[in-house]
Amino acid sequence: MAFAYRMMLLRRTLLLGLVVSGWMSPARADDKAANEATQPEQATKADPLLELVDEAILRTRMRYLDRDQHTPWQIMHGILALRQDYEIKAEGERISAIDWISDGATYQGEHWFEATPYGGRGHPFSVPYAFEGHVNQFLAILTMSNLPLDHEFRVKDNQVVTMADMVRHAQMFTNSNEETTWTLWFLTRYLEPEAQWTNRNGEAWSIERLVQIQTRSPVVKAPCGGTHQLFALSLSRNAYMLEHGRLRGAWLEADQKIQSHIAAAQSMQNSDGSFSTAFFKGRGFSYEFNERIKSSGHMLEWLMVALPERRLEETWVKRAVESVARDLVVNSNQPADCGPLYHALHALVLYRERVGDTPPTVEPPTEVAEKPSENEQASMPTPDSESSRPELRIDDGAGVEDDIMLPPPPPAPIRVADLLDPSEAGDIDEARPRPPRTPDSDAPIRVGDDSPPVRPAGGKRRN
Repeated sequence: MAFAYRMMLLRRTLLLGLVVSGWMSPARADDKAANEATQPEQATKADPLLELVDEAILRTRMRYLDRDQHTPWQIMHGILALRQDYEIKAEGERISAIDWISDGATYQGEHWFEATPYGGRGHPFSVPYAFEGHVNQFLAILTMSNLPLDHEFRVKDNQVVTMADMVRHAQMFTNSNEETTWTLWFLTRYLEPEAQWTNRNGEAWSIERLVQIQTRSPVVKAPCGGTHQLFALSLSRNAYMLEHGRLRGAWLEADQKIQSHIAAAQSMQNSDGSFSTAFFKGRGFSYEFNERIKSSGHMLEWLMVALPERRLEETWVKRAVESVARDLVVNSNQPADCGPLYHALHALVLYRERVGDTPPTVEPPTEVAEKPSENEQASMPTPDSESSRPELRIDDGAGVEDDIMLPPPPPAPIRVADLLDPSEAGDIDEARPRPPRTPDSDAPIRVGDDSPPVRPAGGKRRN
């Protein structure tokens, strides 16, 4: 009886559908026909590369970190890529990472940010994988979220420091004995290109001097193959160009360095679109997921703030974007090193902003308005490269052996998440000593039966 009743309802529904379609007005029928006719045309207009990029962004942003189980260093890399949209897990719920770190966030009893006699700062380096790996690294990362100068961070004893306080402290502690890459990146966002100041030791400093230091520092000795250095220089060059319409002096020299390394990156690009795993030291290729995105992600991230609009259409750039996006999609269920993962994601986010309808987070570079005269040209060497390029294929993600040496654990244990847990990595700064390796530090940790292995945290300072 019940079956007969369900069949009667089904027949009535079908009949009603036929009646309604028969009563459709000519105008609506024409609209429906027009829509159906334009659907194939719209489908052909869809950009396969953008669709791949969107899929890579969507899949990667679903690798949630946990407030109570991951370090500030890890979470800040997620903020770098997704900015105000980045969410982390807190007791099973998703919360805004920016809101949480602004509201007195702590890690192992220590606040992420702290008040100082000159204003405020991010918690400095303490042990690997905990807080900043470089001076002003966290603040440089936060510039990508476009936080205003009056944005507040609650710190110890319920005090409040603002971004303006952080800028003041960074100016007072600027010095040539520490890495200045992230200081230039940070201050470029909040100060004018001609900004000058005197630090706490009475030394004269300026944005121009920071640019000169970075321009004259070799990339091969810099963290992550020099890509962060080039990223900071590109941001500063873009700001100067936006202000003046042409490049002079230190910014012209910086641009010459940027241009020479763009050419080097292109010349050493692999046939599958990935960039050299040796960065600017020479050619290099790997089928290993984390090795690929470590180099290609960092390189593409820098190129997205270095290249003018017209060059984004060049074939080699699109192939690089496709390579990074495809690696993230194909390996979306594989364990990932946190640093390379989020730098690669950030590269795609920057690309999507520049070619899509999303307002850009950073000011994109413009063409140089006037070609400099010969006596203004800066002479910057292009890194040597090999002449041969082997024919290589992109790995499909199947059967890749993970033979990368895993780093040792940090002094304090880090619990793993109940979902996909991208552990940290990135190129290594040798400035800090390594903690000793434990016997079982190379063994991956399993998170449940259905989760991929998670790399244990630890090792030297990461970027």
